[in-house]
Amino acid sequence: MARHEFFINALDIGTSQVRAVIARCHPEHGIHLLGAGARPSEGVRKSVIVNSAALAPVIRGAIEEAERQARQEVTAVHINIGGAHVHGITASAVLNIIDGDDTITQRHLKELVEKARSNGAEKGRECVHAIPQEYCLDGHSGIANPLGKKAARIEAPVHLISADTTMIENHGRAVNDAGFTVQDICFSVIAAGHAVLTDQEKKEGVLLMDVGGGSTSYAVYHNYSIYYANVFAVGGDHISNDLALGLNIPFAEAEETKCTYARLLRMNETAPNAQRIKVVGTDGKARMVLRQDIEMIIDSRVEEMLQFVRDDLDQRQCRPRMARGVVCTGGCTHLHRFLERAEKVFNMPVRIGIPQLFSPQDKHPGFDFYADRLEHLRDTAYATALGLVRYAAINELAAREAREPWWKRLISLS
Repeated sequence: MARHEFFINALDIGTSQVRAVIARCHPEHGIHLLGAGARPSEGVRKSVIVNSAALAPVIRGAIEEAERQARQEVTAVHINIGGAHVHGITASAVLNIIDGDDTITQRHLKELVEKARSNGAEKGRECVHAIPQEYCLDGHSGIANPLGKKAARIEAPVHLISADTTMIENHGRAVNDAGFTVQDICFSVIAAGHAVLTDQEKKEGVLLMDVGGGSTSYAVYHNYSIYYANVFAVGGDHISNDLALGLNIPFAEAEETKCTYARLLRMNETAPNAQRIKVVGTDGKARMVLRQDIEMIIDSRVEEMLQFVRDDLDQRQCRPRMARGVVCTGGCTHLHRFLERAEKVFNMPVRIGIPQLFSPQDKHPGFDFYADRLEHLRDTAYATALGLVRYAAINELAAREAREPWWKRLISLS
């Protein structure tokens, strides 16, 4: 392995699919995607693990597929967490600098964040992320990076994203039962943001929605920070369930109907039989149903999901911080006319967030993704898995730089 290279193994545990990605990372040459694996999920309901024993072989199968492609063995993985038990609150913290030198260092900022964690601590919950929104130095607010500045008093609102401790333990147990260890954990929508958002969107303000099978996670970014984050425990599986009930067909048939006939790229408006679709009922008999009935059921559930998010954000007065509109990712964004529905509900620009992959011949500095195959990863469904890779790579590089002696950094720069 070349100097400065390191491997990242990401595992996206979703309600519908478990996806694994293996990548080789280099701070100057980008993120080389080496292998990926996916398996239909078992033992997960509404983004929450309910049966670790059923999930473990699924995790093992997805990782082993990625290992075969990458020709790289996996022992530890970076994982995501989601579900309605995850939520965010903002806690304020104040730190008085009394150690003689009033120059702000990384140690001061770390102590400030720890105070915010303590102020916002909740019994039975574990803080997954503590994200300072801005800093106030001696009464002067709106400071994004106070490092190196002088002040006697630092204040900051810190957005704390926490999860139920038992749920986190269930994630660890499932990964351990599969034969691996958890290296780090990240909230799903934050991971997706690392794959599909631009720096300009994070700066000016944007809403990111990750619409998965079991839940819809969303976060408002502003000034490169998380202003608000939440989870709505409704996703694509609820659309399939509505179809099963409304059309009196089995859930598996409803899922197939949704995927085959309701996705934009597979819908042919001019086909002779486009207005009638064949389904197999619970009695095992095939029959034809009107496409407009399918669309009505899907429209109703998707609109409910989008309206819930919109109303929650309006209640939190987030809209003024969403200058760049909305970015949607996750498997449900493949649904026919999903983009148009979102634009109508939010009444602002909406785009579908698709991870960008370069070819090995392209320039890909820093943390750009590239691959000589694995074209199927250029998909909204892989946003969380790829985002986990970039999130972990950024953290790993920062940790390495913090550990490296100053004289080694001088040598590497020369």
